[in-house]
Amino acid sequence: MTKPFRVCTVGSLTALLLAVVLASSSIAQAPATWTTPRTGWGDPDLQGIWNSANTGTPMERPTEFGNREFLTEEEIAARVQALTESPPPAEPEDPEDADPRDAALAADARPTEQGIFGQEYNRFWVISDPRAVMPWNRTSLIIDPPDGRMPPLTIDAIDRLEARDAARAHRGEGDDWRDRNIGERCIAPGQQKFTTSTFEIFQSPDVVAIRIDAFNYNEPMVVSLDGRPRLGVRQWMGESRGHWEGETLVVETDNFIPRQDGGSVMPKRSPLLRYLGSGETLRVTQRFRRTGPVTLEYSYTVEDPGVRVAPYTVLHPMVLENDLLMVESACHEGNYGIVGQLSAARADEEYAMDAAREEAATRAAQYEEMRRHHAEWTRARGR
Repeated sequence: MTKPFRVCTVGSLTALLLAVVLASSSIAQAPATWTTPRTGWGDPDLQGIWNSANTGTPMERPTEFGNREFLTEEEIAARVQALTESPPPAEPEDPEDADPRDAALAADARPTEQGIFGQEYNRFWVISDPRAVMPWNRTSLIIDPPDGRMPPLTIDAIDRLEARDAARAHRGEGDDWRDRNIGERCIAPGQQKFTTSTFEIFQSPDVVAIRIDAFNYNEPMVVSLDGRPRLGVRQWMGESRGHWEGETLVVETDNFIPRQDGGSVMPKRSPLLRYLGSGETLRVTQRFRRTGPVTLEYSYTVEDPGVRVAPYTVLHPMVLENDLLMVESACHEGNYGIVGQLSAARADEEYAMDAAREEAATRAAQYEEMRRHHAEWTRARGR
């Protein structure tokens, strides 16, 4: 699913402040005179719309860097140049046309399991990235483990994936409504709210609310700060509690509904691109810390012993963009799509059965003709 359309324009004041912050270093550092702003009740003020900085940094560290965590100034300049000099994609004459990038991809010799992913929406949903490039010196967004790579899957997780493939091998993809993945019903996997690139923070003394710009995710993340116990009720997006560690807001989320990976069948052409765990043992810890007038450091640590052999931590530099319009990205296909999918599956089965019956009748006539020919041949020879 492509990222939903968002109107994104950086205001002149934000752009000016960002330029000042970034001018002296490849890392967004606060001016020496800057201090963390405070709310009226004394907490660090994190309020506003925060957008992930466009750094061109890969999630996993390229193997050629080994355990090297930071780029040199020359490598940073080369990365920025490569990003800024990339030609923009061709614009279609009609905005209702499919994204030409998707058409070009479809023409490539891509693995067939990728299908036509990305062509089901017109240009309205697939806009060019409008963000300016921010120089950043990290070699990967993953900062732990030290090699900057995703920890391997557990044997249990691999066994679960193989069992799911085996379950799909000899059955249709619409035998039951429970076979279909949650995305088709406009339910975003819970982990998506941590990996999103844009969010808006609201604060009060005892509660922080975080509005997420993620596809199909339109409920704010409400985080209690008053130490109340967890309810222990599993939810699609988990249950969150927060606290302050100095200048850093720490949010811990668990109690996810254990169907995050789509269940035992999950018909999807690229299932390994999604979250690979059920969510039953998933725990995510987020950290938010202001680093300058218009910058924030956001990290999240994923612990899921049922999926990965070790936790991993991802770090994102964020930029304050209060004039960014966060458009609701709700889908509605799931309101009726499941009915269409199941009825289409039944129609396919009926078509296949009709074809099989027709084929059987044709074969029966052919077999009868073979027997007749055999009998005539035998009689002609007195046998």
